[in-house]
Amino acid sequence: MAKAKQREKGETYRPVVKVLKLKNGVPTKVKFNGFEYALIHPDHINGRTGKQ
Repeated sequence: MAKAKQREKGETYRPVVKVLKLKNGVPTKVKFNGFEYALIHPDHINGRTGKQ
């Protein structure tokens, strides 16, 4: 297996990201580098909509 390229702070590159879930055309769940990431809006608290 090839070693990952060493990156410098501030460097820009194009990673491969797999979209797992969409909501209204916006990716809300993606898989990148073996890890899954979810989009969490600032108005959500512990999975529920919160009014602050």
